[in-house]
Amino acid sequence: MRGVTRHNLARFPRRQVLQAMGASAFCAQALPRQLLAQTATSFRPGPYRTLEELSASLLASGVSADEAKILLPLAKPAIALQSTAADDTMIALGASKIGGSPDVPRDFVWPVRQPTTFGLSVVEILRGYAADSAEEDLKSQIALKEQLAKRVAPLAFMAQIDLAACATAGPCDADMPRTGHFLLFYDLVFNPERGREADGNRLFQLIHVEGDLTRQASPDLGFPLFGGLEAYRNCLPSAQFKPIFTYTLPDQRAAPITPSYLNRPYPHENWSDSQPTHLDASNRLGGWPENIRREMTIALSAEDARINIASLKYREIFKLLGEAAQDWVMLLQIGAYDNDINDFNGLYYIWIQRRHLRARDFSQARLIYQKDG
Repeated sequence: MRGVTRHNLARFPRRQVLQAMGASAFCAQALPRQLLAQTATSFRPGPYRTLEELSASLLASGVSADEAKILLPLAKPAIALQSTAADDTMIALGASKIGGSPDVPRDFVWPVRQPTTFGLSVVEILRGYAADSAEEDLKSQIALKEQLAKRVAPLAFMAQIDLAACATAGPCDADMPRTGHFLLFYDLVFNPERGREADGNRLFQLIHVEGDLTRQASPDLGFPLFGGLEAYRNCLPSAQFKPIFTYTLPDQRAAPITPSYLNRPYPHENWSDSQPTHLDASNRLGGWPENIRREMTIALSAEDARINIASLKYREIFKLLGEAAQDWVMLLQIGAYDNDINDFNGLYYIWIQRRHLRARDFSQARLIYQKDG
């Protein structure tokens, strides 16, 4: 499973607000004038290791020089994490990977979640299915998950990122850690769309660790992740990540694009549709996200400000929250990867406000899961 299927997303349209607000508000990357003098004879998908390569690909896909002049300053550097399936025992200690067992400090305490109201809501949905089903497996699943939702339970290990190796691959966000490892844990049994419940119960954790590491097997999660596959009862199938530097652009659902193109196609629609999903990898450190559904930084800002935006028009929302949205940094995107068993059916995004990133307070990170369809 090497990439999330591209989505037939609603198309959002063209130009004004970017120029009015100044593209540099979203990215500090300066735009050399000589980039716009380029011509390209054929389109080449990423990685884009320079702004010149990115510019050439835009022009080759049909983006006008004027539109490219607006888009290029929005480019953000990222580290694409290309996956290759591998047995966990064959992956070096501390290497970037997804699945398997994490490499942790010797005094590491495995993260847990508290009893979860979201988990109980999942159980009620399953009960609705069971009303029309005679399957004993479903009844057993309901009983096990109800007990699990009502107690403290370990979070599942998802991925680890070697930040030094990523920094060697190329420059990412200036505030991103360049040493240590990110370890991502999440409630894969109930798969919540948000990483935190209303009462503050954390259903995921992003942990930054430094120093010597040792591999630690997962405790029992309380429910098998893959049915009868005992080897993967408590862990995901493993794959190693290879970090590759690339520039990224916001898509049609990102805050810098949507308000400017509400009534016509956004300028790099063809370019975006021609990209292999994150260079044939749905996983990345930093950069712009691939939005499946809604724009996320506006929603996160509205939550923090306790503003109900449901009845507001998008341009009103953007005017109200556009500045606050710029403070959010995407740390990680996790999705489909090279394996024959697991399909996340969507993407997981880890966000943090810049002040918390600079303070290395990753307890303030937020998770959003957007489903594919």
